[in-house]
Amino acid sequence: MLYDLIIIGAGAAGLFAAANAHPDRRVLLLEKTDRPGQKLLLTGNGQCNLTNIGDISAFLIRYGPQGKRLRPVLYPFSNLALMAWLEDRDLTLIARPDGKVFPASLDAHDVLNLFLKHSRQNGVEIRPHTPVTALMRMDGTDAPHHFRVETRQGPLSARHVLVTTGGTSYPHTGSDGCFFACLESLGIELTPRRPALAPVYVHGYPYGGLSGISFSNCAITIGADPKPIRTAGSLLLTHRGLSGPVILNNARSIDQGTSLTVNYLPGTNATDFRRALIEASVGSARQIITLLEAQTDLPRRFVEAVCDRANIPAHTKAAHLGGPDMTRFATLLTTDTYTVSGTGGFTTAMATAGGVSLDEIDLHTMEVRRCPGLHLAGEVLDVDGDTGGYNLQFAFSSAKRAMDAILDGGT
Repeated sequence: MLYDLIIIGAGAAGLFAAANAHPDRRVLLLEKTDRPGQKLLLTGNGQCNLTNIGDISAFLIRYGPQGKRLRPVLYPFSNLALMAWLEDRDLTLIARPDGKVFPASLDAHDVLNLFLKHSRQNGVEIRPHTPVTALMRMDGTDAPHHFRVETRQGPLSARHVLVTTGGTSYPHTGSDGCFFACLESLGIELTPRRPALAPVYVHGYPYGGLSGISFSNCAITIGADPKPIRTAGSLLLTHRGLSGPVILNNARSIDQGTSLTVNYLPGTNATDFRRALIEASVGSARQIITLLEAQTDLPRRFVEAVCDRANIPAHTKAAHLGGPDMTRFATLLTTDTYTVSGTGGFTTAMATAGGVSLDEIDLHTMEVRRCPGLHLAGEVLDVDGDTGGYNLQFAFSSAKRAMDAILDGGT
């Protein structure tokens, strides 16, 4: 059988593409694992953070250096268009105060079931346990854009192919990066892949016993002069290193050996904080831990650990400490500097940086320029967004753009 379209990969982008197919087209969705949507079910800790309520123009800065190029993908099928699409199909949504949008049930299964329902209503055939081993464009055929798709169950033919195989993160869900070799065999340029939205590990990490403590706002400096990256946001201490949105969203810019400085008191510098400590300690009967808590409003367990790092007992009277002691505290709390030993690997990263270069793609149609009839969508492309629904939004927007181009272009 010659299919009008074969979609390779039943993740978020592939399922959404299938849910937007036309019943009068022969469409096949291939999935290498035993069931579709496994990674989708993990998003938002199983609650499925679908998108963000913010203005679509603000989305562009959420994708790192590539963001400015994504206007032709995100604007035609925006976050509001996605929300309308879902609500028109009876999926009730909620938006949290931080702008994240979820199904009202907070259950990713409801999203998956919706996509599967509409895929089947559109006549899409879904085949699990069907890994693709090769993809070839059959030049010289009567029909344009004729492709041969090799699977372990035998060859298949299609006029169009949409690749939605994902990146390399969470490989146990089927997103293991194997399909990149098939794309490379077609001469498609790849950008080296690396973990994104990943925790960061540092040499001499001192807070392994404080796993779970978080700070609502920390200032982070990545790298050194002349071009450091300065950012701020929520920080989480883990048993192995640093995480939380301010780390995850900037993991794409952090390498082994990078300098990383944390200011737990954003808006305060070491000099001013040292002076404030000295002034507050004069004639004070308080212990230093009590004084630090009053001056910083930081968690007590964290302040105790800071005292340990300063080699000053937490019960020491603040008035007994001198300028050098206060300097140590000011440094640890406003310029706590580390050298990065590495980032979390693909098994812990929530997304993949790198993939198919955007230079290869017509972003108005998601078609590969050098291979007409072949379209790509989602994480297989060199696009990685911040936490907050931005990666799923790109998956849905790019899949919709690809399907519109394929269906409007006919067969």
